Amino acid sequence: MKHELLQLGLPVALSLGLFTGRISVPPAVLRPTLIVAKFLGLFRLARYITRDGLRIICYHGVAVAEEYKYRSRLFIDKELFRRRIEYLQLKRYPILPLGEAVEALAQDRLPPCATVVTMDDGWEGVYLVALPIIKELGIPVTLYVPTFYIVHPMPVFTVTLSYLFWRTTARRVELPRGLGEFFLDSDAEQAEALAQQVGGTLPAADRLQFLKEMAEALDISFAEIETQRLFRAVDEHQLRQLADAGVDIQLHSHRHQWSADDSRTTVEAEISDNRRFLEQVVSRPLEHFCYPSGIHGPHQGEWLAALGVKSATTIEPGLNYRDTPRFALRRMVDGHPVSDIEFEAEMTGFMEIIRALRERRLPRMLRRRVRADCDDGRSSISGSDDENGTPDAARSS
Repeated sequence: MKHELLQLGLPVALSLGLFTGRISVPPAVLRPTLIVAKFLGLFRLARYITRDGLRIICYHGVAVAEEYKYRSRLFIDKELFRRRIEYLQLKRYPILPLGEAVEALAQDRLPPCATVVTMDDGWEGVYLVALPIIKELGIPVTLYVPTFYIVHPMPVFTVTLSYLFWRTTARRVELPRGLGEFFLDSDAEQAEALAQQVGGTLPAADRLQFLKEMAEALDISFAEIETQRLFRAVDEHQLRQLADAGVDIQLHSHRHQWSADDSRTTVEAEISDNRRFLEQVVSRPLEHFCYPSGIHGPHQGEWLAALGVKSATTIEPGLNYRDTPRFALRRMVDGHPVSDIEFEAEMTGFMEIIRALRERRLPRMLRRRVRADCDDGRSSISGSDDENGTPDAARSS
């Protein structure tokens, strides 16, 4: 065994060295390296070192058909969603409600490897497909809900329009409303950008008609999209049932339009419109927020706090500690491009250690761990292994 580990040492060192660079590591290199790192016990060690970090997982839609083949990060197949939750339960990651976790984080009393599951955008698949799994497995989930497409029930314009261009087999398109002719082999991006720009300026009812015209121009059945309920947000009745089932409904802006340069007036209007609608449906306090598309400015946290918001999540990867800004909480975005070994590397904190190496904050992370050990009456990381991350020096995997 020792000889085998020595043989693996050089390739592991070389592979791990790739992580410290600024260039992203391709999956063909990343995944085998992670497998070796797990075999050598580095995942166990990472879980121990990062055990006081709050893990927040971000999902978006759960596919009602096969739309995960179109956007595999935006829509996740129900079987993969189930498998992820079952993994968390099997490996004893405590899954907490968001509000409870944020409060415990501030008071430094989180259980080891505490985890929060969040879902963005209020896609109808969360109600139709994910809710039965959530109820069966008994997990708390926070759902961040924008409200424009609940007020105006129709397929979400930007996503549906992109889907039309993705699915079409046409070589040429004559865009409706005199927008011009485009050859899609070379000008598809230009055509879509123009259609998105024009459609984004239309009122909701006309936007729906424009989608239908675009579907006809691209030779796609819009009736099929509507029959399959693709790209729909939950309606008010479904949202109420989600809340009644214990899903934590929280803020995500009204229009899902957000910029780091937005004025305070714009930010306040988006939150107020979002909250005003949700208060008609949800009885729990609406005091947590998710930045649309993760976009935010550091000054916006102060504005959100003045509106009674207690936390805001981003899509910046990483774990959250007591000193992490509450209005810039980090999350892991999960989906089909994330392999099982990559998901495990994130959850154990191995990738967090890699990021700490890149950002030269690993010494601070290790000091935090040592201080926590001293507070708990421990001065080393030796001891018996448990699922909360205490490594066993006698075992390597």
